[in-house]
Amino acid sequence: MSSFYRPVSRARLTLCSAALFVVATLVCVAPSLAANPSLGSLSPLGAQRGTEVEVTFNGARLGDTKDLLLYYPGITVAEIKAEGDAKVKAKLKIAPDCRLGIHAFRIRTATGLTNLRTFNVGPLVEIAEKEPNNDFAAPQEIDLDVTVNGSIGAEDVDYFQINAKKGERITVEIEGIRLGAAFSDPYVAIQTQDRKIISDCDDLALVWQDSVASAIIPEDGSYIVQVRDSSLSASGSYRLHVGRFPRPTAVIPSGGKLGESLTVRW
Repeated sequence: MSSFYRPVSRARLTLCSAALFVVATLVCVAPSLAANPSLGSLSPLGAQRGTEVEVTFNGARLGDTKDLLLYYPGITVAEIKAEGDAKVKAKLKIAPDCRLGIHAFRIRTATGLTNLRTFNVGPLVEIAEKEPNNDFAAPQEIDLDVTVNGSIGAEDVDYFQINAKKGERITVEIEGIRLGAAFSDPYVAIQTQDRKIISDCDDLALVWQDSVASAIIPEDGSYIVQVRDSSLSASGSYRLHVGRFPRPTAVIPSGGKLGESLTVRW
């Protein structure tokens, strides 16, 4: 037998094969990660139709951003620019007749597409939550008929003060879990200045774990809108709609036959 030939054990062959597999996997995975941009949070979470808004997108591997892909008409991209690998800023124009509700989008980079995220379009004036507003005695003052973009943390409670007149119907609706960013279970309440609850809501079947509270105001004056997680344990962003808008929660009858004309009430 030649001195240059040495038998190789099965264990050594197995070890070599495993090492080659690891190297091949790393070679294949590294480029795929580099070409796999991702989106996390965005701010603000929505905008009023008929306005222009600057939106900040946070994520990973976004440095070669090229465009924002929108799946529904009504929103156009006026400008988009990456600020490093983790942040992109875009100016969006919302058409006056843009469809209300959820709009889906992705960011297109030179090397791939991000995961899908959503952006909400509403009819009300948009404002931002201002901290600190977690003291009942020192709430954030807001006008009626606005949408507040905010967030709550564990054991956090946000308070907003509104002025309303006797006989007005005030409705408070919160979007939390419907934003699709995190699991949340928000609670809302309309309270008097002496903390009496005149309307509150934890869950409403129509809007999943989100909530809608509505009340006829008993007297002219200031009222407090309370926002928190129902168990005071979860964190998440929200869009809070506060105003004199109608909000149906059910339709009777709930369906009909194809081609039939129906009279419904809500």
